[in-house]
Amino acid sequence: MKTHIKKSDKRRLLVTVPALLLIAGLLCLLATTIYGKVSERTVTNISGVYLQEMTTQLSSHFQTNLDSQFSQIRTIANAISENDLKDEDSLENFLAHAQINNAFPHIAIISDEGIAYSPEGAAPAMSKISGLDTLLTGSGELVSVNENIWESGTILLGTTMDPVQFQDGQLVAVIVGIHTSDIGSRLGMDSQTETNSYTNIVTKNGDFVIKSTFSEDDIVHGSNLFTIYEQQATFDKGYDFQSFRAAIDAGESGLTLLSVGTHHVYLYYMPIQGTNWYMVTSMAYETVNDQIVYLSQFMALVGVGIFFIVLVTVLTFFFLLRRSEKRSNELLRMEKDRAEAANRAKSDFLSQMSHEIRTPLNGIMGMVELGKNHIDEPDRMRNCLDKITLSSNHLLSLINDILDMSKIESGKIELHPERFDLGRLLRALMTVFHVQAFAKQIDFQIFIRGEVSEYLVGDALRLNQILTNLLSNAMKFTPAQGHVSLNVSTLCREENRIWLRFEVRDSGRGIAPENIDRVFEVFTQENSGIVRQYGGTGLGLPITKNFAEMMGGSITVTSELGAGSVFAVELPFACAPDDNGENGNRCGNGQSVLIVNQVDELRIHLADLLEKENFRVDAAADADTGLSKVHTAAQRGTPYELCFVKWNVTGEMRQFISKMREKDKNPALKVILTGQDQDELDDAAGLCGAEATLCRPVFHSDLAELMAELTGQAQDQPKTGQSTVLAGKQVLLVEDNEINLEIAAALLQDIGAVITAAPNGQEAVARFTEAPEGFYDLILMDIQMPVMDGYSATQAIRALPRPDAGTVPIIAMTANSFREDVQKCLDSGMNAHIAKPFVVNDIISAYTEILQKAGKGLSDAN
Repeated sequence: MKTHIKKSDKRRLLVTVPALLLIAGLLCLLATTIYGKVSERTVTNISGVYLQEMTTQLSSHFQTNLDSQFSQIRTIANAISENDLKDEDSLENFLAHAQINNAFPHIAIISDEGIAYSPEGAAPAMSKISGLDTLLTGSGELVSVNENIWESGTILLGTTMDPVQFQDGQLVAVIVGIHTSDIGSRLGMDSQTETNSYTNIVTKNGDFVIKSTFSEDDIVHGSNLFTIYEQQATFDKGYDFQSFRAAIDAGESGLTLLSVGTHHVYLYYMPIQGTNWYMVTSMAYETVNDQIVYLSQFMALVGVGIFFIVLVTVLTFFFLLRRSEKRSNELLRMEKDRAEAANRAKSDFLSQMSHEIRTPLNGIMGMVELGKNHIDEPDRMRNCLDKITLSSNHLLSLINDILDMSKIESGKIELHPERFDLGRLLRALMTVFHVQAFAKQIDFQIFIRGEVSEYLVGDALRLNQILTNLLSNAMKFTPAQGHVSLNVSTLCREENRIWLRFEVRDSGRGIAPENIDRVFEVFTQENSGIVRQYGGTGLGLPITKNFAEMMGGSITVTSELGAGSVFAVELPFACAPDDNGENGNRCGNGQSVLIVNQVDELRIHLADLLEKENFRVDAAADADTGLSKVHTAAQRGTPYELCFVKWNVTGEMRQFISKMREKDKNPALKVILTGQDQDELDDAAGLCGAEATLCRPVFHSDLAELMAELTGQAQDQPKTGQSTVLAGKQVLLVEDNEINLEIAAALLQDIGAVITAAPNGQEAVARFTEAPEGFYDLILMDIQMPVMDGYSATQAIRALPRPDAGTVPIIAMTANSFREDVQKCLDSGMNAHIAKPFVVNDIISAYTEILQKAGKGLSDAN
């Protein structure tokens, strides 16, 4: 019985083992088949996306190249002057220079009769250029290849121009010829890539426009791509030549697989926008498929074995498949990231600039609305206009920085040290950020610690940008009911240099210790949640660090997560020449004054400053203590003459000031309200009857002006000689924009100038020519104008056969503000350059400097 059971078990084993092996084999075969199909599909998808992205980038570069060429052509068309149209020799000379300057192999100008004028002479072009009627009828641009007008292998680009009279006809279009090999080199089409890919540009009929050198040497032989593929190519299953041609005829993009000779390739085709051409990119199939084939063969070998090994192999197979797909997806992601890098950088930059520009714009618009509501209050309107000016100057500085971005990237930003008023700079910051702090319910203060010089020599614009960036960040990350402060102190004084420390403190979210070193990296913020919650791109701090180091200083940060941050900037400044007011005459003569201020640092700083100015100072931290001190001083026969009261030291300011004056009959007491916003101070002073106001932070000049006002010694500053230098002068104002013309004319008429307007350069030349000799004292010349630009008009005036044509001052008045623009103005014969936007003092200063260089004084000019 036992022997029968053993034989049965043996037969079962003999059947089971082969069955398991057969199942294992089938599973291996099935897995191998599935793997092969999946890998083939994955390779095809990856190759398709990669080729599409690569072809899109090449197409974009090609279109950009064409746009650049057309821009050069239009520039040439606009540069033709009357002197260039005198005769054929003049025109040929102009074209020869244009050809050399723009590196065009060929160039010609087409007349309305189909004559092509080139540096080599005139020749009929009607029969040599297909589609020339497109240009002759003014229909736009022409892109063609291998026309008969020039040698083969040349792309012809043509565009219409504003018709100009020449001989018996008109010149209506400009065409240039560019060698296809030159464009191929710019696009990198003459070299084989690491992925064995190459690109050709063909017409819809298959004729080559630009042919890759690699494709000619190794694969594609012939002049027509479609003929080559129709005669030599074998298409993979699911693809055929007819579908390929039909897609191109329909203007579609797509992918196909084919073999040419021994080469098995992926082929991606895409129409080029603005032309009748196609970009065709090929990549060797073997490059991508080799690794997959190797894995398939390896799995087939491993699949032969015992059931246990088969099971392990199956699991390994799926693991490898998953890893392969993950690797393929990662490669795809990296390629897409590279392709989108430029767009991301542009978006980041525009996002940051949007934030920076909208801040002063908001201030301008807000002050305009506020001014409309107080149109009948001159003082309030003047204050609104002052704040609009501050915000406008801030906006202008931002725009200048945007235009100088190339200098920042190349490290060519230049510092412009000059004497500046630190107090005015700090009050401007207080004005700008007080509004933001009030809106966010944040306590914002500027503290002066110790003795700080009022006047310094340094780059005030860069200092303003540093402090603006730091305060903007502090305001952004500080919640309502929080605190932000700017603390200014003197670190040390050397013989000719002063080191100042600027500390920006906030009670915001703080920075994690591991992220402190990263905050100064470009486009970096602590985490993605900050971007979502607060916005911005992380450019402010890197720019701040760059400016601080350029100025010879440094910036550091300390922070505690959840408790706030402290950014400290230490900067050196040159010592400004001593001011008689700051280091000589004092404002006080022993007067007894009282300070009532609940903020210790503000009270201490004002007390120190008043004592230095020769006042006898008492201080109180609250209203009750202040009243008590007033009572005591009156009783001992030494009543206070002045009382500096913080505008919100109590909620009952009117009653408080009234009690101070009534206390022991002290009506002669003069009350000065102190605060950080002139609007608040003016409103509070009107309500409670204060004699004067004083905006923080306070320096010597502020106290000097205050005492002059209180003692009746303040006088309007008389106009300097410069302010009247244009009174009665005849000014020729050349400007094509009506609003700009109105503004400039009004500003000049306000200072007494007599204005003659001209809307373009041609009329400006006519006005000057018609006027008597010496009639015009000054010409203000715009640059970009219709009919005749400012450069040509200046050259025409300087060339006139009359003595005053060479001596009349001509000042460029333009929005083109780069250094090369200034030099171009001077080279054309102008005396000076003023960048828009401008104020009337810019014109006065430029005109005065011209007179001084010419050896004329202000008295002579008047």
